[in-house]
Amino acid sequence: MADWAGLPHDLLVLIAKRVKVIEDYIAFGCVCNSWQTASTKDNFDVLSPQLPLLMLPDDDEKTYYREFYSLSKGKVSRKLYLPDAKGRDCFPTHHMGWLLTQSLDGEEVNLFNPFSATKIHLPNQFALRALQNPDDLIEGGHEFYQHIKLATLSANPSFTSDYVLVISYNTDVNYLAYWLPGDINWTLFDMDERHGGVCNMTYYKGKFYLLTWGAEIWVVDIQSRDRRVESHLIYLNDNKDLFRHSIQYYLVVVNDALLFVAKFGRNRSNENSAVDTFKCEVYELDEMKCKLKRIHNLGDSTIFLGLNGATSIDSTKFTGVIKPNHIYFTDDWIEQNLMSECGGGKDTGVYNLEDGNIEYFYPELSLSCICPPTWVIPSL
Repeated sequence: MADWAGLPHDLLVLIAKRVKVIEDYIAFGCVCNSWQTASTKDNFDVLSPQLPLLMLPDDDEKTYYREFYSLSKGKVSRKLYLPDAKGRDCFPTHHMGWLLTQSLDGEEVNLFNPFSATKIHLPNQFALRALQNPDDLIEGGHEFYQHIKLATLSANPSFTSDYVLVISYNTDVNYLAYWLPGDINWTLFDMDERHGGVCNMTYYKGKFYLLTWGAEIWVVDIQSRDRRVESHLIYLNDNKDLFRHSIQYYLVVVNDALLFVAKFGRNRSNENSAVDTFKCEVYELDEMKCKLKRIHNLGDSTIFLGLNGATSIDSTKFTGVIKPNHIYFTDDWIEQNLMSECGGGKDTGVYNLEDGNIEYFYPELSLSCICPPTWVIPSL
């Protein structure tokens, strides 16, 4: 029998460098100690394109493992030991692999990379509370909880310490803040005369783009050196069709263009609070004219929608696995899912932008009120 553990280190390094998929690279390092020493971060091509994995919710109250469903393999391909995600609200931050996790009691908030097990401590929700005017903490006789709803990074913390993290919390009350590495607390900021809370954010060409529930699009420029924040409105919605009930908005960069995506839902027939997606519409933002232009073809691009936002990939990099001109979506009807006894997870599918047909890619049913299935792009 061949002694695979006894292969020369130089040969193992050559083999490791040929592995381009992070989930396979992690499996490579789990074979034995000698293979693990060859599968360092430096030996992986970080520029190789990665297919989003579907991170599934906790399946057992006692386990600290999270499963990841692979579209390319058609099954759960990885099971990672993630105590930092156990029983916590967690969602992507629009940069490869990094999640924002927060404990339900508000005591702990972190940036966390589940694939490298790297954790960055952030000021907690009580730090946000301490920054606010006491009068702002109570509305209509009810005290507000400083729950973070959205988070977006300007760069990948795996490669640089020069980044900005922007969060939106208590979006019904319209609060925004940012954090820089080394800060001991959040810095609050706002946008003048915006209508509705922020429902989606992305980072594009050196600035943050924020989308409100009123379908307004704002540009926010955070100058980290002098902590100056400038913002201005670039799109004021006048499309009545985008003001319907049960609709989600997203911003996503596709082929260097900023797109606005609307996902439409309708009540599930046998469940009062549950919503099913039945249509998606895509618009390209013309920032100079402050207008949206409806588009019906993404070319070879594919969009992924989920908790905290959207991302896109070139389907030609994953021929036979990902369908071009399609939108892969997960169940992110947060408010409706909170009213459901079992939580969210049923509304997961693939929308064909050409003919409007919806197919389903995940054969199982994984439900959660705290953290339903969502997309994560692997990164080391």
